[in-house]
Amino acid sequence: MESEQLAGKLLSRYDAIRRQELDEITGLLDTLGRVENLPDAQMEQVRDALFHTNHPFLMVMVGPFSSGKSSIINALLGEQVMDVGPVPTTDHIAILRHGPDVQRSRSGDVETVFHPNPLLENLSLVDTPGLESIFRSHEEITRRFLHRADVVLLVMPATQVLSASNLEHFQQLKAYGKRVVIVVNQVDVLDGGEREQVRDFVLEQSRLHLGVEPKIWLVSAKQALAAQQETPRDEILWDQSGFADIEEYIKETLVDVERFRQKLETPLQICQNVTRDALASVNEQQAVIDAHRKTTENIEAQIEQARREQQHTVNESLKSIEGHWNDAIARGDEAIADLFHFSRGLSLFFSGLGELLGISRLLRRFRGQTRAENAFEEHKVDEALQQIPKEVDKLGPRLEGRDLQDIDDLVTYTRDAVKALPPTLSDKVIGRIQTPLHYERGFLRDVSGQLDDLIQDAGRFETKRLDRTLRNWLIVLALWEVLTIALVLVVAVSVFSNATPEVATILLVFGVGILFVVLGMALVPLRGWFLRRAYQSHLREDRDQYLDILRRASGELIAHGVQLRHDATAPFTRLIDSQAELVEDLRTDLEAHQQTLMRIQRDLAGLAESKQPA
Repeated sequence: MESEQLAGKLLSRYDAIRRQELDEITGLLDTLGRVENLPDAQMEQVRDALFHTNHPFLMVMVGPFSSGKSSIINALLGEQVMDVGPVPTTDHIAILRHGPDVQRSRSGDVETVFHPNPLLENLSLVDTPGLESIFRSHEEITRRFLHRADVVLLVMPATQVLSASNLEHFQQLKAYGKRVVIVVNQVDVLDGGEREQVRDFVLEQSRLHLGVEPKIWLVSAKQALAAQQETPRDEILWDQSGFADIEEYIKETLVDVERFRQKLETPLQICQNVTRDALASVNEQQAVIDAHRKTTENIEAQIEQARREQQHTVNESLKSIEGHWNDAIARGDEAIADLFHFSRGLSLFFSGLGELLGISRLLRRFRGQTRAENAFEEHKVDEALQQIPKEVDKLGPRLEGRDLQDIDDLVTYTRDAVKALPPTLSDKVIGRIQTPLHYERGFLRDVSGQLDDLIQDAGRFETKRLDRTLRNWLIVLALWEVLTIALVLVVAVSVFSNATPEVATILLVFGVGILFVVLGMALVPLRGWFLRRAYQSHLREDRDQYLDILRRASGELIAHGVQLRHDATAPFTRLIDSQAELVEDLRTDLEAHQQTLMRIQRDLAGLAESKQPA
């Protein structure tokens, strides 16, 4: 009673595992559908596995032609259900299942035979064409069906046990992960001693060539069928036929719990085999993609290197342009310092008188250039400024030439990479890998007006401002000196009007007058110093604004070149990146399925060890 309760609990737990297995196989089918080039036969195996858990236990008969596979089935059922004969009679898979009466239906290579024998209530028998049939397609049919087997009976005639081909078949079945029982048929032609010799020979050859000791049944389908046809069955003859071993295996070894466990293990084996093959295929795909991903990484590295070199070119140009600006500032500073030098005080005084009298204005009409313009021309300030646009004019073509050459080289390199792709990948390339049809040259051209305005402002505004300031200051200087001289004369006249003027007083008056005259002259370089500071500040502001505009425009041109490189190679790099992501996701999913299948298998093994109550 207790054992029955334990068996009931185990069956309930097995049923829970079965539901997990069904869910897992359903998910696995979805994942396998994303595996490229997976053989249709393997997908079909997993589809079969999905339904396998709800089907009866499958015992599949395989073996060479005339080994007695059909005869064994007939003997188990007790009547002539399957055709037997001296020539191949089975050219398809025949599945015998339980049904209320005998019925036959066929779909493609598979025939289903329903039979009311109670043996088939928990067991389905499968007859297959001979593995060595003279019709080659028979062997292919048999091999395609083997993945469905829960246990395989390798049937061979007693007169041809473990031939080279039978050993090969056994080895393949074991490698396929199937439970194999060797059934030696037609032992009725042997005496007792010969039967033992056959058993020993099979065991010895199995140990020697396969390293295993298989379960071996020595049977006579002829005797078993004769025993079944007696009413009641001839138990002595049945036992002599060796079919008692098969019956015991079915009725005792395959009790409900054990049968259920083996039934669930078979789909797991199928799915594990297919998942392993799918993973191998995906790993091969990943290896191919990884090899080509190095190419995409190389392309990215080349694009980045080109960007750095283009930026280096811009930085060099900016440095050179900044140098020309600084040279112009220094020359302008020297020109202003020369205009307001202390040594020019006397000439500036007379110029100031000319401004007061209107003579300088008349002279400027005939002279053409102002003092500031002459000073700036003498120090070649404009010449320094005119070097700046020349540097800018060189920058655009340098960047464009490098961009176009690099893009041509990248296109050639990427096209070669596409040619090296396997057809499964090259057929997925979307878009054309080609040199862009248009190169945008407007980034520097669009700011040329702003740059020219800054150059003109630096060359013109300061001379005008200097001339205006200089004229004003000359007038002030002339007035200062004239007033100083006039004041000295007035004081001197007052002093000399005395009868006896003191020498000290005279010297003091003239000393103060000279001091004020010199002081007026000293104010000239001081004013020049302030003008130089203002000039430097203004041109530095123009310089910084000029460099900032040029830096931004050059950066946009560099970014445009980088984008053109990416666009030219995008069909290839996009394909490799997307495929790498898909394959990685697929590999992760398959590994997760593999782990789940192993966990379910461990759960099954754990339940198998829980048959006895604690």
